[in-house]
Amino acid sequence: MPDEVRERYPARHYVMVDDQLHILAAMKKAWEERLTTISPRQGHYALNPKIIAANPPADVTIERIGKLVDYDLPALLGMNKANVNLGSGAR
Repeated sequence: MPDEVRERYPARHYVMVDDQLHILAAMKKAWEERLTTISPRQGHYALNPKIIAANPPADVTIERIGKLVDYDLPALLGMNKANVNLGSGAR
C-alpha cells in the first residue's frame, strides 16, 4: 500500500497518525526519514503496556488526536528526529 500512496499523493514528506505503534513502526521502517509518525495516547492500543514495550516510540506523541489542531505542522516536522512527547502544551 505505501507504493500506492506515493503514486496517488506524491510528496517530499508524509505524516502518519495512528494509535497502533506496530503499524507506525512498520511504516517508518519502509519510509524512513520521509515519514513523521504521530501517536495519540488514546485508544485501546495506545495505552497497552505490552504494546508500548514491544515497539519503538513514534516520532511525536500527543495526548489526544484533537490536539493536532493546536500544533504547527512545520514545527512538528522539524522535530521528527527527537522522539518528542507533546503532552498538554502547544507550540
